Amino acid sequence: MSELDKELLEKEFAEFLNPAARGDLKGIAIENLFSLSGSDKGRKFIGSSDKFLEGILSLTEDTDDKIQRLAYNTLINVAAVEENCFKILKFPNIAVTWLAYSLDPTFELADSTCELMSNLTRPEMCAANVAVQVLQHRDKVSVKKMVDALCNVSYNSKAKLHYLSPILQNLSQVSAIRREIMVKDQYVIQKILPFIEFKESFIRRSGAVGILKNCCFDTGYHEWLLSEKVDLLPRLLLPLAGPEEFDDDDMERLPDDLQYLPPDKQREPDPDIRKMLIEAVFKLCTTKAGRKFVKDKNTYVIMREYHKWETVTSNETAMMNLIDILIQDEPEKHLENLDKVEIPEHLQEKFKKADFEDLQMQQQQDLQQQQE
Repeated sequence: MSELDKELLEKEFAEFLNPAARGDLKGIAIENLFSLSGSDKGRKFIGSSDKFLEGILSLTEDTDDKIQRLAYNTLINVAAVEENCFKILKFPNIAVTWLAYSLDPTFELADSTCELMSNLTRPEMCAANVAVQVLQHRDKVSVKKMVDALCNVSYNSKAKLHYLSPILQNLSQVSAIRREIMVKDQYVIQKILPFIEFKESFIRRSGAVGILKNCCFDTGYHEWLLSEKVDLLPRLLLPLAGPEEFDDDDMERLPDDLQYLPPDKQREPDPDIRKMLIEAVFKLCTTKAGRKFVKDKNTYVIMREYHKWETVTSNETAMMNLIDILIQDEPEKHLENLDKVEIPEHLQEKFKKADFEDLQMQQQQDLQQQQE
């Protein structure tokens, strides 16, 4: 749409995007913008207008439930465009306000604010921006409060709060947020562990696995994550395990939770979640001590059977990277910490290309889910 089209639409609708406007007129205005936000072109068009954004934000506080819901749904769509996320987050205190609404157990539109914040924190720079605000306003929207709400399935009787999970996943890209999740004496990360296998919601389950994967990037916490205090490894491996039987020697070397699984044991059905689980285990192999622990727990036999079962080509690289680590001898002493190994430039480019292709595929899948 041209600048002229924008000016005409602003003139026609902007004055009615106001809680003080007549009910039928603001209803028509927000319905038209919601319809327009259904396409990528429309989302970009709305995001290019400060008047539209200001008006839609004002209607999230409207007294009419239908108008309020339409305003949130429009913003959810608009926030699917990365550049729009930066524009929305420029409005003062808006992130803290919406997170606080999400954590209000009586707020009926908490699912809408959660989904909106999930979209707004998807870009890494936006996640960093919101993370700073979360850390500054612990009294209202602390990480612990978000985890407590996420892990209480009856927290809000009017909302399911599944999208709290991807919010935390996005925020956990930031090291300071990960430290809040991994405070050793507050039992925060342990509450997330059961949701690795939360069958009732793919969104909640995927976000939980994403949070744990991000936490595995901090090698200083690996010993604690692998210890009995968290016992992360069997939690990550269980969704990758099938009903296969092993000989007594292999069975005894497995963690207790992976021994003698029932004949109807099913693996994680979603390939993206399976890939994150593999990548998390791979990160736990970064240090010599971590590799020894993972190998000693006979992770190889789980991955060997998983390799026979997996049919999704895009998971091949992650799967083979982990298997290679499990079957190889220890590297030379100066290469023991894999985070400090210098990767040749030609391999860096190869990995970047593969990561970019994976990101494009994930973005396409996310957009399709939103449109459905």
